[in-house]
Amino acid sequence: MKKVKIICTIGPSSLEETIIKKMDDSGVDLFRINLSHTSIDELIPIARNLKSWTKKPVCLDTEGAQLRTTLLRNEIIVKEHDKIEFVPQSKLTKKSQIGIKGGQINEVFKNGDLVTIDFDGAVVQIIDNENLSFKGRILHSGSIGNNKGVNVDRSIKLNRFTLKDEEAFSLCQEIGLDHIFLSFCSHESDVEELRKRFSYEINIISKIESKNGLLNLDGICKKSNAILIDRGDLSREVPLEKIPLAQNQILERSKKFDIPVYVATNLMENMILNSKPTRAEVNDIQSTLKNGAKGLVLAAETAIGKYPIDCVRIMSRIIHETINYKYDKKSTQNLFSPSFGRIIEPHGGKLVQQFSNDKSDHPICEVEVNKEIYTDSFQIANGTFSPINAFMNYEQIESVLNENLIKDSVAWTMPIIFQIDKSIVNKIPDSGSIYLRKENDEYPFSVLNIDKIEILKNKNKLAELWFGTNDESHPGVSKFLSSGDYIISGKPFILNNYCESANNKYELTPIQSRFVFDHNGWHNIIGFHTRNVPHVGHEYIQINALRKINADAIFISPVIGEKKIGDFLADPIIKCYELLIKEGVYNPYGAIIGSFNTHSRYSGPREAVFTALCRQNFGCNYFIVGRDHTGVGNYYDPNASIKLFDKLELNIKILAFDPVSYKKGHGVIEKKPEYKEEDLQKISGSIIRNNLMNNNQIPQYMMRTVIINLLKKMNPEFLFHQNKND
Repeated sequence: MKKVKIICTIGPSSLEETIIKKMDDSGVDLFRINLSHTSIDELIPIARNLKSWTKKPVCLDTEGAQLRTTLLRNEIIVKEHDKIEFVPQSKLTKKSQIGIKGGQINEVFKNGDLVTIDFDGAVVQIIDNENLSFKGRILHSGSIGNNKGVNVDRSIKLNRFTLKDEEAFSLCQEIGLDHIFLSFCSHESDVEELRKRFSYEINIISKIESKNGLLNLDGICKKSNAILIDRGDLSREVPLEKIPLAQNQILERSKKFDIPVYVATNLMENMILNSKPTRAEVNDIQSTLKNGAKGLVLAAETAIGKYPIDCVRIMSRIIHETINYKYDKKSTQNLFSPSFGRIIEPHGGKLVQQFSNDKSDHPICEVEVNKEIYTDSFQIANGTFSPINAFMNYEQIESVLNENLIKDSVAWTMPIIFQIDKSIVNKIPDSGSIYLRKENDEYPFSVLNIDKIEILKNKNKLAELWFGTNDESHPGVSKFLSSGDYIISGKPFILNNYCESANNKYELTPIQSRFVFDHNGWHNIIGFHTRNVPHVGHEYIQINALRKINADAIFISPVIGEKKIGDFLADPIIKCYELLIKEGVYNPYGAIIGSFNTHSRYSGPREAVFTALCRQNFGCNYFIVGRDHTGVGNYYDPNASIKLFDKLELNIKILAFDPVSYKKGHGVIEKKPEYKEEDLQKISGSIIRNNLMNNNQIPQYMMRTVIINLLKKMNPEFLFHQNKND
């Protein structure tokens, strides 16, 4: 199926820059100005605003050949057997009268005519007329509103364009609009006449919403660029129960002209007031697409509804699922998988999921592992490291360190290895499966299918490639060189019956985070990796990143695994960010905490890319990178991470920021060459850490008072890693 277009009508609910940009980013292809509900004086200002906010086409929808009501008040309630009076718009003087515009009343009304007003509105029979005043009796009760469509039960002659349409065509050319929806198109000559009104080529979407439009469909298809089925107005002339038949007939007949057909009216009407469509509406949309529609129109849903952005997001997801669903033997199981819509694909295209019920009473072998292997096993199995699905062998390690590639063509920068010493090698088989058990646990948590066991050759050379140094003062180098000289490669499968009382309730798996993003309607999400409590520099970067891309939300990922002595523990980091969210710091953007249970490698640029790819797997399409990201000491050039990102082909987009400082009179700013050092005050997590350790004051320009007070209440032993077992 070709790309299905989403056409959105703009109105009071959506005519605002941030909303239009979010709708654009969520999948809108055309923005529609409905001239029937827009004054001629508003047309140019609205169109110019839209053209400045989006690069998507801005379209005019004409009033067309239709009678409409005009009232002195917004609504008149009529009951059966009441009498009412129709007059020309210019003669409207009483609140009890109903004005008629769009045609000469004496030429369109005759005694005996049945007149219907709006869909499911009042039905009136004309019973008398005198001096351009037509009396009618109510045959069906209802409300009569302002600017509602009026239909007569016989063929009447109306001008194909209203005076307002004609004026709008001139204004469209003044600002360069080239997409026009032609309302109540009844003949191919209507299309030809519209083209004559423009001095340049235009795209005409002819609206089929009348009996004449249906009867002359073939000729209209030949002359138009697209067809729009307006089911609302069409239902005045086609019985309601036959509208699906008429829709399918139009879709089928249009195929021989190879012309796209769009469908409008009641697609997601429930979302005018509610945050979700009905199941019947979803089914209607999918059936409409399967029958050949190439576009869907949101009208009142995005013009006056409460949830214009959500309408577009949900519509995009329905379209995505309908287009991409393929029946196969696993299709029933696929129905239970989450729908991630426009959320970025996992790195490598597929989210690894490796879980097993295969727990034997007679294991071949059981190996006790440290926290690093434990957390890496989980992150491989739940897809955080996708497309990595196994602990790496020596050849793969060399590919990652020399080429920054895994599986020949997928970018990857971090070795994921299972180091063991000689004593373990002597206990385990060369192939087959073994159980993995965490230190001090009674039961195994994983089955590891062994690929091979190899000796780690040239560890110093590997360290140099990995960390940019083989200096044993570097914490990552030290850990790598002091760990075992052998590696096991193979796939871990987490046992489904493994139970652990989670120490951290804020951790989310990629499946869970993507579910939350989807449930909230987010797809434009910024990932933020941190090992520190938040200071004002972090806030500055985060808020500016959110504004820069008009994001939906920020995903704050504190590292909660093994870190070096003196680093912040996970609990205070999470508590501080939770407080920022409660304080409304990120409003109007969303914010969610999803801790990242991994161990810091301190490998600078390699780790920066690794942490970005993991956030892509969580569902983030942007990632914040600062200078000296994930580095340690002075081992890495401050711009090394950005330089590595520039070399790699990645789907996740990087938001790079220079260091921030405090400048009196200016607040928090990004450092610029023209600023004098003496005018800047450094904002540093190290300063905050040292002040907390020594019970010194933290400058208020460096951190919010509520965060300072929260940290001051905590005992230092619950703030920092004291030893490797914390």
